[in-house]
Amino acid sequence: MRAPGIPDEAFVRRPHVPMTKEEVRVVALSKLKIGPGSSLLDVGCGTGSIAVEAALMGARVYAVDKSPEAVELTRLNAEKFGVADRVTAVVGEAPGDLPRGKVFDAVFIGGGGRRLPEIVAEALKLVRQGGRVVMDVVALESLSAVVPLLRGLDHEVVLIQVAKGREVGGYTIMSPLNPVYIVTIRT
Repeated sequence: MRAPGIPDEAFVRRPHVPMTKEEVRVVALSKLKIGPGSSLLDVGCGTGSIAVEAALMGARVYAVDKSPEAVELTRLNAEKFGVADRVTAVVGEAPGDLPRGKVFDAVFIGGGGRRLPEIVAEALKLVRQGGRVVMDVVALESLSAVVPLLRGLDHEVVLIQVAKGREVGGYTIMSPLNPVYIVTIRT
């Protein structure tokens, strides 16, 4: 097992395929509480950065994305980092194409758009008692759509704001990344 934090530039990327950025990814992975032998469902896997890092931590990952290009990138990145045997990536649209009859130790939701509440409801059916559903949310509309689902559940919401230094004219200035809400539901 290794600590998470692969640099973003190490992943195979393509335009228009989203990726959970390194600083957000390490916090999300810590909230998932996964380790060797854990099972993770990665919904909206994008480039596969969460899937790859989880597999490097010893988890078995089932990754789903509606974009064939994203699924291809997830597979390429799993191969690149030597975890293709622990990452299964499939094309499918959540919530309808999420695996039935399986129970996971944790579920990560990295996308969902307007269907996010339905996806969260389905994820709660697919995670074992004592497991976690963790999602990263960028849009306020998505966060506000999820808030009613949180009532009565053991949960937390964390706002991550990251700025990275870059050199400009001999000075280091901080360039902000988009703020991200990380929502964790403990079952």
